[in-house]
Amino acid sequence: MFGKAEDKVKEVAGEAQEKYGELTDDYGHQVKNAARKVAAQGSQAAQEAAEVVRDNVENNPFAAISIAAGVGLLIGLLIGRK
Repeated sequence: MFGKAEDKVKEVAGEAQEKYGELTDDYGHQVKNAARKVAAQGSQAAQEAAEVVRDNVENNPFAAISIAAGVGLLIGLLIGRK
């Protein structure tokens, strides 16, 4: 929960600093803070995806175990090929 709030604060701070860079024509400042804003959005999206996966695993553990076993089998087959 605090991670989402922190990401939102970073996103807003990045937007503010990006606007400052636009006003002062400091392109390095603009790029740096646009990247900060995108990173905060990406972090927020990753946290939301992790929550969805966690909920799905809790609601349907058999499917999650089956998928994990299948992926493990495929990796084992690929590694074991000669």
